[in-house]
Order: sequence, then C-alpha cells, then structure tokens
Amino acid sequence: MNQQIPFDPFAVWKDMYDKTESHWSKSIDETMRREDFSQWMGQFLNMYLQYQNMVRQSTDKILEQVNMPSRADISNLSALIVNLEAKVEGLEELVEGDLSHQINNLDTTREVNRLKIDIKSLDKKMDQVLKLLKQQEEMVSSLKETAAAKETEATNESETPRNNPENTTKKTDPIS
Repeated sequence: MNQQIPFDPFAVWKDMYDKTESHWSKSIDETMRREDFSQWMGQFLNMYLQYQNMVRQSTDKILEQVNMPSRADISNLSALIVNLEAKVEGLEELVEGDLSHQINNLDTTREVNRLKIDIKSLDKKMDQVLKLLKQQEEMVSSLKETAAAKETEATNESETPRNNPENTTKKTDPIS
C-alpha cells in the first residue's frame, strides 16, 4: 500500500520561493543601483510629501470650519496644561510647607499652653504645701509653747511645796 501525501500548498509556495528568491534579489538590487531608480524614488517621495501636506492643510481647514481643534491646537493645549500642572504642584508644595510650618507652630503653641497650665497647677499645689507647712509650724510652735508652759507649771508646782511655810509645817508636824 502506497501512502499518498496530501497536497500541501505551503510546501509548493516555499519551494517556489526558494527557487526564485535569489533571481529576484539580484534583479531588485540591480534596479535599486540605477540612477533612474533613485530619481524616480526622489520624485515619488516629493509627491508623497506634497500629498501629505495637502491632506494636513485640508484637514486643518475642515476642523477649523467645524470648530474642532487641530493636532497643533491640542499640542499647544497639552503644553499649557503641563505648565499649569507644574505651577499647581509648586503652589501645593508651597502651601504644604506653609501648612506644616503653621501646624508645627500650632503644636508648639499647644505645648506651651499645656506647660503654662501645668505650671499653674504646680504653683497651686506648692501654695497648698506651703500653707500646710505654715500650719504645721504654727502647731509645732504652739505645742512647744504649751509644753513649755506645762513644764514651767510643773516646775512651779514642784517648787511651791518647799518654799511655802504652811506646807512645811504640815509635813513636819504629823500630830497636829
């Protein structure tokens, strides 16, 4: 049994390409080296540039008539927007810097106010401590005075029976 290979158009095309490629390459290379081809290519490029310029001009006129922006208008507008964005960013940085400075000043002011309140509170507490110390000092001095008075009174009482003649006779005379 003989296996038949199905018809493959791509294999035929590749085979034809391989056989004709070198021939076509030589003929195209020779054509491109000629002066006539260079002149023809220059004329073609000039005509294409003229055509492109004409299309651009007519497109600009049509867009202008229907009040639509052209490519140049959009390009100018985008340049203006970029410049505006740069200015806005500069202003944002300036405002943020100023705000952060103001916030820092505000924080410092708050801290100073808190310190003032704390100092006032400490001052009141110190006044209370001083008042209590004065009261304690007065109490100590009054206790000392009271103790001194009692001591003098005790000393006076212990000395009075010896110096009093009535007390002395009573003690010496147990019979009377």
